Amino acid sequence: MERTQEYFPPELLSRLDSILVVNKLPKPSILKVVDLRLKDVSDRLRHRRIDLDVDQPAREWLARHGYSELYDARAIARVVQTDVLFPLAKKLLRATIRDGDMVKIRVSGGDVLDIVENRSEDPTVGKPEFDEQHPLAEKV
Repeated sequence: MERTQEYFPPELLSRLDSILVVNKLPKPSILKVVDLRLKDVSDRLRHRRIDLDVDQPAREWLARHGYSELYDARAIARVVQTDVLFPLAKKLLRATIRDGDMVKIRVSGGDVLDIVENRSEDPTVGKPEFDEQHPLAEKV
């Protein structure tokens, strides 16, 4: 409280009920936040049977690029969104990633996060089912 009195006027401090001091997160906690954000992405892809394979260097890359001294771990969600979710969405729209695929997230030599699609070995995975009774189905 003494330090706050050095910076803030008494009129402001009298309006505050309490002051909470937040310490910097240690690296293991930051990596847990990364894992939580990646789980959110995985959950969004689950209905399409798309699995994420994120290795430890990629997780550390996300932690390093998502952590800021000023905002602590709050920026991790934004980094996961811009460097994982947006590129995944583009690949889904271009159909380079399809239902049933395994997507690997790795760090390349240039300290760049790469999203690599890895096709399922089952050629029927991700293909639409053919309905012979459909009126647009051609008889061969």
